[in-house]
Amino acid sequence: MIFRNIRTDNVKNIKMKKIIILLLVCMHAYAQEVKKQSSFKSFVKKNYVNFTEFGGLFGKSYQITPNGSFPTYSYTVKATTNFTVQTFNGVKVYKNLAVGATVGLDWFSNYQLIPVSLGVRNTFGNPQTKKVKFFTGIDAGYGFMWLNDTIENQTVKGGLALSPMIGLVIPTGNNTGFTISMGYKGNVFSSRSESGTEEYPYIVDNQYSLNRMAIRLGVNF
Repeated sequence: MIFRNIRTDNVKNIKMKKIIILLLVCMHAYAQEVKKQSSFKSFVKKNYVNFTEFGGLFGKSYQITPNGSFPTYSYTVKATTNFTVQTFNGVKVYKNLAVGATVGLDWFSNYQLIPVSLGVRNTFGNPQTKKVKFFTGIDAGYGFMWLNDTIENQTVKGGLALSPMIGLVIPTGNNTGFTISMGYKGNVFSSRSESGTEEYPYIVDNQYSLNRMAIRLGVNF
């Protein structure tokens, strides 16, 4: 009888030790995960890069209209100055090279495009100095037409958005600065208008190719 009680106590002790060990392992794993998250947040905070810019789009654009079975033809759209704004949010992955995403808004006559792109920015020079620095960048993605009014019997679709650039960063202190840049801004989108009757439908497809020079001012931090 005494032997059985001792054996039962030993079994309980073994189970208790296993539970304690399991709890210690879980606590260690949790502590490591918290440490990793803290390190990741610290890395992002330390290497975060933002370029927020606004400016004008200048140059010619083209409207391409298919004409039935005949070759397509195009004509120049009247050149006007349009407004553009965008913000790049990224993280430095190597020295001053940052990779991230860019969201913008481009006006073009009666249409508004929202380019959502993957982007790269590279600043040349020591970021701690107060000297003016060069920077280059490129954004490539898709221009959405979410802000355009819904018109009966007309549909509008977005397309490729591309924007390489070069510019200057003018430091203002505390790792911030003003920016001035110049580059190319390319947007493509299309529209379809349907009219007529079911028996004699009349459909017009238009494709727009916007090739503009972009001049922007902004801030960097």
